[in-house]
Amino acid sequence: MRVLVVDDEALVRSELVYALGKVAGELEVTEAPDAVEALRELAGAQYDVVFLDISLPGLSGLEATKIINALPSPPHVVFVTAHDGHAVDAFELAAFDYVVKPVSEARLARTLERLRAARESSAQPAPAVANTGRVALEDGERTRLVKTAEIRYVQANGHLVTARVFDGELRWKGSLADAASRLEPSGFLRVHRAYLVNPERVIEVEPFFGGSYLLRVDDKNRSEVPVSRNYLPAVRKALGL
Repeated sequence: MRVLVVDDEALVRSELVYALGKVAGELEVTEAPDAVEALRELAGAQYDVVFLDISLPGLSGLEATKIINALPSPPHVVFVTAHDGHAVDAFELAAFDYVVKPVSEARLARTLERLRAARESSAQPAPAVANTGRVALEDGERTRLVKTAEIRYVQANGHLVTARVFDGELRWKGSLADAASRLEPSGFLRVHRAYLVNPERVIEVEPFFGGSYLLRVDDKNRSEVPVSRNYLPAVRKALGL
């Protein structure tokens, strides 16, 4: 597992790197003193996770995460901060975890265990599920039966999975892997670690960072879906690019 540790305090960085080495010796760890340097590192190499401070000089950890999430193959982000007041903001940005300093080895071990489980889960193909042409989606306290053709894309935001329809988002009852097993037989594409898209609903393709694309769909807001490098060949074939 490749890890990037970002903190402007050298002592704090070294302590976190030391703790990571104690709880998981197989990690390959790189350090960065600020968000700008971290983004340079992420532009040139693939990482599995970034341990990121929020209070950084210049570009904050929250601001940097918005950029990280738009990368073609974004790593997981674990915020490591002295303050607990940014947790809501962090999870709105789909943070994998939020750890408050000082970080104990036991707390760090739990985070790494979850990271390993997430990697193993994403590497395993989901079991096939019969497709009926409609899916049950949660709309507040109601359940709506929606035709799969009406779904523009499905997005995983932390533990929350939503399906985008024309005028809003409905909650998917299950994981993104569940959605993939149900929708891929209907032609949906996995285009990103956090996204499935209905290619019949893609109306524009825009060049993006690193030779990738942003896909614009035909919902009310003309929403954009990022494509990660890992899925470029399948996307190009499906869309005739």
